[in-house]
Amino acid sequence: MCPLPSPRHRPPGTGGIRRAVDTDHRRGTCRSRRATLTSRGWRRAGRVPARIRAPARRASLKKEPPIEARALLAPERLIRPRLLACDIDGTLLDEHGVLQAAVCDAIASITGSGVHVLLATGRSPWSGIAELATRLGLTGPQVTMQGALVSVPATGEVHRLRAIPPAIYRDAIRFADELGLDPVVGLLDGHRAERLPEDGELFVTSMFDGERFRYVEGLERLVEERPIRVFLPTGPDCHGTVRRLAVARFAGRASIIWSDATGVEILASGTHKGEAVAWRAASRGIAPEEVAAVGDAPNDMEMLRWAGRSAAMGSASPEVRACADVVVPASRDLGVLAAFGWLFPDLGVESTAPASRRVPRRPIPGPRPEHLSD
Repeated sequence: MCPLPSPRHRPPGTGGIRRAVDTDHRRGTCRSRRATLTSRGWRRAGRVPARIRAPARRASLKKEPPIEARALLAPERLIRPRLLACDIDGTLLDEHGVLQAAVCDAIASITGSGVHVLLATGRSPWSGIAELATRLGLTGPQVTMQGALVSVPATGEVHRLRAIPPAIYRDAIRFADELGLDPVVGLLDGHRAERLPEDGELFVTSMFDGERFRYVEGLERLVEERPIRVFLPTGPDCHGTVRRLAVARFAGRASIIWSDATGVEILASGTHKGEAVAWRAASRGIAPEEVAAVGDAPNDMEMLRWAGRSAAMGSASPEVRACADVVVPASRDLGVLAAFGWLFPDLGVESTAPASRRVPRRPIPGPRPEHLSD
């Protein structure tokens, strides 16, 4: 592409007296001048009177106090959350996958103060979610399967389900076959696969849980059973390649989500935790600024961005941290208690380490169903 002509190289026939505006970025000021185009280029004729100069821009010296200071000095400036959305693994649970008693007590205090607590996880609803919700005293619907399913884990009552459209599902199965991957299909009542991945031990997690997992012949036949997600097991070595290929293949047609380097998931377009939490908040008449969120993984990014206030765990990647208002210690240090203490200072939740400020947050991006969890 041809560059625009500079003032010193104007095309013939553009002579005469003209007014140019010169911006001095070093001084942060703007000044006007008169110039004449001659054979030697533009020649300044002199300074323009001050009365017609553009006003100088000066950076504001006023500095906002840290968000923690605002919470202490002017609590009315921070809206108390009415809904708290929490990730499970790496957030509520410690590094060994254990729910500590202190976290249970904190959740009890939060719910006791009238806050609606919502679990938001990539797990399936039958993968220990019912037991966890019972221990936390949560009886309502929870967000599972990366936001594709909102249901009551204990009873199986479905409040919302986002199935993959048939055409996208068939293409997802073809895509896995082209790459030589062994996909695992998530249905409402369990997971289906034709065979275990080669690194079976790596993927024998909640995806393969007893009676909820069955071998089938021909995954294409499941199209009539409203498949919710297609999990492509990758392992760390080829995760990046599969992720990029999936994003390119399903751009604008499906959501590509991953929690870690063990695999990539294909879901209905627009599906992610943030969208599910927004749906749940709207169903209860709760505004976005009244929602708080805590998470640690790439599949939490939209939820952290959308919520009015959010905290990222210390184990999160820089990209995930950039989506939150504050960063708290990792789950091994029970950092979620620091998040609760920042969000609900009136409850006196005790934590050994405070939250660190991480602002400004990145602006919420426009709809990107093909690239939702990068």
